[in-house]
Formats: sequence, C-alpha cells, structure tokens
Amino acid sequence: MKTRILSGLTLSIVMLSGCQMMGTQPAPQAVETTPMTPKVAKFREIEVLYEALEEQAPEAEQPIDPGFISERHRKQVANYASQIALELSDSLLGVHPHSVAVTSFVSFDDTLRSSNQLGNQLAENLIHAFQKLGYAALDFKSQQQIQVTRSGDFLFSRDSRALPGKPEPSHVLSGTMIYRDRGVEVNARLLDFESRLVVASCMVTIPYFVLDSGATAAR
Repeated sequence: MKTRILSGLTLSIVMLSGCQMMGTQPAPQAVETTPMTPKVAKFREIEVLYEALEEQAPEAEQPIDPGFISERHRKQVANYASQIALELSDSLLGVHPHSVAVTSFVSFDDTLRSSNQLGNQLAENLIHAFQKLGYAALDFKSQQQIQVTRSGDFLFSRDSRALPGKPEPSHVLSGTMIYRDRGVEVNARLLDFESRLVVASCMVTIPYFVLDSGATAAR
C-alpha cells in the first residue's frame, strides 16, 4: 500500500516539475523585418530573376581558335624581303656577285609578265636588303643624266630608250608569286646574268593580313 502511495507521489512530482520547466522557457521572439521600399523591392525582384536565369543557362562552349588573325601587327613586306635576302646569301656557295640587278616579282601565270604593288615593292625592298648584306646593287632604272622639270628633278625612268645599256649586272634577282589560301608564296632566285644559272633560291610565304587590300591586285 505504501509502495502505491509513494509511486503516485513520485509521478505527481515529475508532472509538476515538467509543467514548471515548460512554463519557465522563454517564448520565441518574433524576427523584426524592415519593410522594403518599392525601389529596393524592385532591385530584389531583378536580382532573383537574374539568379534564376543563371541557373538555367547552359555552360558556355569553348571558343574555336581561328588561327593567327590580327588587325594590328608589326610585320611588313620589308621584313620578308630581308628574310629572302638573308636566305639567298646563305645559299651562295663560292659565288661572289659584284653587281646585282633586282627586277619586279611576277605572278605565276602563262605570261610571267604580270606584276602588281607587291611584286614591285619586293624588288625595291630587296635592293636595300641585298646592299645591307654587302652586295653591290645595280639600279638599271637610273639614267645617266638628271631631268630637271617644273614638277621636280628626276633620275629614274621606265623608258628603256632613255636608259643606258651599260654596265651589265653580273647577277639578276627576281621571282614569282603564287596566291595560296592564307598568303602569297614568293619564290625568289638569283641567276648568273650571262649563263642564266640559278646560283641561289628560296621560298617564303607572306600572310594576307600583312598586305593591304590593293597589294595583290593586277597592275
């Protein structure tokens, strides 16, 4: 009987203790929220929309490398003329030209008599490039007299009748131009003027991005 009374008292004490503990716990405080202004609400709406679009956007594909294409570069036709002169000089074995005439480079066609801005520019640059390497360049377009006019004083001429035939060059430098997909293939050769033997040759390719729009037009 005493055991039942003690058990009942114990249960009552436990229940009272639980009620007291529950009653003493602090009530959760409400989180204060600051009301958003219409402007802030609009920015938040745009931000949420942007985040949703980013999640739906597919991964960007890796760009395909189109090769070296540049609108700004430091290469010039003169650089390729210097390369041609150096390669020709390196291939000269036991030959010492004492005077070199440089003619226009021509398109590789049926006539081999069609040149353009590039062909004439290569010839002009090669005169300078060969002379820098220590070879005497013979300018056969120079007259033996100076023409004085109102518009200027002139030494050069393209009239063969006004040009002297002497002295003759010991060697002639010229070549052909072939138009490939990505550039102009220039085949240069140095010939003995008397025997027409090729004593040196080389090949370089000038990319189209180096040339202006009219450089390869027919003249």
